[in-house]
Amino acid sequence: MKKLYIAVIVSMGLFCFMTPAHAEPKEETQQTITELQERLSQLNDEISTTVVEQEQQEKKSQALTQELTIQEKKVTDMTDKLTQLEKEIQERVRAIQLKDADRKVNFFQLEGWTKMLSSIKGVETVRQSDDAKAKEYTELTENLTKQQKELEKKQEEYKTVQEQLQTTMATQQSSKEQLEKELKDNEALLAQIQEEERKQEEATKAQQEALLEQVVLGQNFSTSEEVSDKAQAIILSAKQYLGVPYVWGGTTPSGFDCSGLMQWVFAQNGVSIPRVSQAQQAAVKEIPVSEVQPGDLVFWGRPAHHVALYIGDGYFIQAPQPGDVVKITHTSWYPFESAGRVLY
Repeated sequence: MKKLYIAVIVSMGLFCFMTPAHAEPKEETQQTITELQERLSQLNDEISTTVVEQEQQEKKSQALTQELTIQEKKVTDMTDKLTQLEKEIQERVRAIQLKDADRKVNFFQLEGWTKMLSSIKGVETVRQSDDAKAKEYTELTENLTKQQKELEKKQEEYKTVQEQLQTTMATQQSSKEQLEKELKDNEALLAQIQEEERKQEEATKAQQEALLEQVVLGQNFSTSEEVSDKAQAIILSAKQYLGVPYVWGGTTPSGFDCSGLMQWVFAQNGVSIPRVSQAQQAAVKEIPVSEVQPGDLVFWGRPAHHVALYIGDGYFIQAPQPGDVVKITHTSWYPFESAGRVLY
């Protein structure tokens, strides 16, 4: 995969940022760049989503393995207990058959009411003991049947999860192969864009720093966008992770994917949002792109294959793709397609 990561680094020109004061991507290549952006973003999202699914399915598989072990032991213990009870009942039946005649004769040979009453109580005790064993046998048999059905259900569930896991891993591998092919096929274009990206980053560095300083101070932006206290806190949280590498399925400061970063920074500020970009898009209140404000989420695709945090003046913080890091990008280079409000 080292080759894939190196190739992806070259592709970062697709996600460079700029302001209207700087040159737009060359007109003759803009459509090609946009289409390539879309394909790479979709493939990365597919891979990242399958990584999340794989983790969930593996956890479920591990939990089911433990449940199966416990359930199998229940069935084994219950089967052993039932076998022992059957043996005791069989021995009791043989004993009754052998001694029944003698008991009847002895009963009529007893002298006195006290001995007779004692004998009757003894017979009743035996009867009650036999009834208890019969009841225990019936209940144990029914419970064993129930536990065996539960075991079969868990075995079927485990099989289904394993099949889903195999499908997920196959999809993930296919997406990785397609991504590598796209990068290889567009190597020349990506190489041309790489230098332009470097220049754009240098050109907007001062403007980004000024923008973040405005956020720190809670000031209005040049476009009269206002920053609420909660949005300001979330943006400042996201700022802490600039430079953190992109990782497929990443959800921690050791590495983020696009939606993992969004979930993390909102959670750091007591706001819960779903895990993946499609679910985040579905969960927020959609707003017109023209009304986007700092603290809103911005999306690409429907269902979304990429998500970022809008911070004002056309800028957003995103985790782009493998080989890149959490960074600030301007919409003039990578325009988002829809927006949603989390904070009201």
